[in-house]
Amino acid sequence: MTHFVDEPGTSHAGTKGIVLSRGVVLLLCLFGCALLWTSLFLARGEVNGTDFLALYAGARLVGTGHMYDPQAIWKVQLAAIGHYGPSLLFTRIPCFALFLWPLAQLPYAVAKAIWIAFQVLTIVGAVWLWPGSRRLALVVICWSLPLLMCLADGADTALLLFWLVLWLRLECENRPFSAGMALALCIAKFHLFLFLPLLLFRHRRWRVMQGAVAGICGLVILSFIAGGWHWPTEYFHVLTTPGINPGRYHMPNLHGLMPPGVEFPAMLLTLILCSVAIFKLNYTAGLIVSLFGSLLCSYHAYVMDGVILCPAIILLIERRHSRWLSYLAGILVTPIPWIAVLIRRP
Repeated sequence: MTHFVDEPGTSHAGTKGIVLSRGVVLLLCLFGCALLWTSLFLARGEVNGTDFLALYAGARLVGTGHMYDPQAIWKVQLAAIGHYGPSLLFTRIPCFALFLWPLAQLPYAVAKAIWIAFQVLTIVGAVWLWPGSRRLALVVICWSLPLLMCLADGADTALLLFWLVLWLRLECENRPFSAGMALALCIAKFHLFLFLPLLLFRHRRWRVMQGAVAGICGLVILSFIAGGWHWPTEYFHVLTTPGINPGRYHMPNLHGLMPPGVEFPAMLLTLILCSVAIFKLNYTAGLIVSLFGSLLCSYHAYVMDGVILCPAIILLIERRHSRWLSYLAGILVTPIPWIAVLIRRP
């Protein structure tokens, strides 16, 4: 198996293989899953299982011109389950509602069951496609509380993991244009990938960037088909609605972790440090910095969005260049930091 490398088609001299026996992997996975379900039970008040409701409602409104109309969204939600969530608006570009349209033609309970099963398959696919130690990837996935919360809440964030892994895999196979097209799908939550364009530019991944631009153009064209000509202004209006950012203190980013007076200076410092690091470090290390920095600087992010750190954590453990960074990655694998964010109070 080829590791993710700094130049496609070559091996990374500093990468040390992670050797885990099948028995150790099985024990770690079982223990991790048990720990996660216990953690989820303790945090059950913070997981309402309704993120899929927003996706379902948006998909039901494809072609109606009301995809971003709160009243229309809430009406669909009331018809589906008998109540609605004021903050559960559709916040993806219209093409993703178009992709979900066939599922939204089914009763809500059936659609949600199929949706969760599909997400489980994508998680399995991400482990299988990981361009490194699949056993290590499986252990990290089984210990990921953000990923389990994605499944419990019906969120679509688990798909980001698959798209990121597919991007890395295609780069390793020296298929940069296809890799860029896979990366383009991350526009579903573009605010979680603020530093990736800088990373690609710094390391001259021109073909990846071309693939990403082509993929985004295709998604935008589909969005006009699904949402009409006025969807960009309607989408911007939804994104700037204060009600879609409840529970600031439960956000694992600078917006949630820092006091209001310190948030802007901390974000500015993070932007500078991450940008300098991306220009100084090699491609793989720059990728790790990009994912961590993007999550920290995102304005809207919750524990479930911590899924995007899974590739970075696996790469940190695989490379093992720094003992302290490996320890940090090990801590982030556990539910401890995520539970601390979930139970945090003003």
